[in-house]
Amino acid sequence: MNKIRLFLGFLLAVVFLYFFIRNIDLRQVWMVIRQGDPYWLSFAVIFTLFNYFMRALRWRYFFLPIKRTKISNLFTTTVIGFAASTLFPAKIGELVRPYLLGTKENISRSSALATVVVERVFDSLTILLLLVFYLFFLANPERLAPEAANLLDELGRTGLVVFAIVAGLTVFLYYLKSKPVLMKKIAGKIDQWLPARIAHSLEEILDSFVDGLSILHDRKLLFTLSYWSILFWLVICVGFWAGVRAYVPGFAFTGTFLIMILLAIGIAVPTPGAVGSYHLACKIGLMRFFAVSETQASAVALVSHFIAFVPITILGVFFLWREGLSASKLTKLAQKGE
Repeated sequence: MNKIRLFLGFLLAVVFLYFFIRNIDLRQVWMVIRQGDPYWLSFAVIFTLFNYFMRALRWRYFFLPIKRTKISNLFTTTVIGFAASTLFPAKIGELVRPYLLGTKENISRSSALATVVVERVFDSLTILLLLVFYLFFLANPERLAPEAANLLDELGRTGLVVFAIVAGLTVFLYYLKSKPVLMKKIAGKIDQWLPARIAHSLEEILDSFVDGLSILHDRKLLFTLSYWSILFWLVICVGFWAGVRAYVPGFAFTGTFLIMILLAIGIAVPTPGAVGSYHLACKIGLMRFFAVSETQASAVALVSHFIAFVPITILGVFFLWREGLSASKLTKLAQKGE
C-alpha cells in the first residue's frame, strides 16, 4: 500500500477526530452512552449485521449476466472487503472484495470490479432519492432545528449537483457498454504510448470491465436491483434509527433519510474505518438539523459507528483467518486489484 496514502488516511482521521471532540466533555458523553436503551441498541446491532447479508444478496444480481455466484462466497467476500476498509485506509476493501470473489468464482477481476462500480452508482442514486423524497414530502419544520431551513436549501442544491454527476457517470458507463468498439479505439491510441505487455493487459482489462457492465442493458434486472437497493437502504436506515432512539426517544424514522446523505459523505472520506469523518458528520447532522444536544449527538455518533463497524470487522477478521489471509496478503490483494 502506498505509504503516502496510508499517512494521509491517518492524518485525516486525526483532523476529523479533533473537530469532533474539541468542544465536548468526554466524561459526560460516556455517562450518556451508558444510559442507552439496551433493547434499541440490540435492535440496531441485528439490523446492521443483517444489511451486510442483504448487500451480498443484492450483489448476486449484478453478476447474473456473467455467472450465478454462490451466496456464501458473496457474503464472505463482502464481509472481508468491509473489514479491510475498516482496518486500512484508502478503502482497499473496494479492491479486495471483487478480486477475492473473482478468484473464488473464477470470474475476471475486472468484471467483478465493474459490478462494484455499478453497485456504488445504485447506492448513490438511492441515497439521493431518499433525500429528495424527504425534502419534498417528509420534511416537518416542527421537528427540525430553527436554522435547519437554510441548511436544507443548501443540502438540496448540493444533492442536485451530486445527482447530476452520478447520472452522468451512469450515462458514461452505459455508453461504454454500448460502444465497446469506440472505447477500444481510444484504448488503442493509448496503447501506442505503452509497453507491449502493459498495452495487452489494458485491452484484456477493458474487455472484462465492459462485460461486467452487462446489467445496464437488462431493464428487468435494473428494475429488480432498483427495488432491492431501496429495500437495502431502508434496512440501513432502520439500524441507524434504532441506535439514535436508544438516546433520543423522540427521533423520527424519516429523519434518517436526511442524516444518511451526511453519513455517506463521512464514510466516503478515506480514513481507516471512517474514523473521525463519520463521527463528525453524524454529530453535525443531529445537532444542526434536529437540535439534538452536543453531548447526545456525540454519544450517538460514537455508538452508531461502533455498531456499524466493529461487529462486522470482527466477523471479517474471522473470515480472513479462515481463508488464511494475513494483513500482508490482504495488502498484496489490494495491490493486484489496483
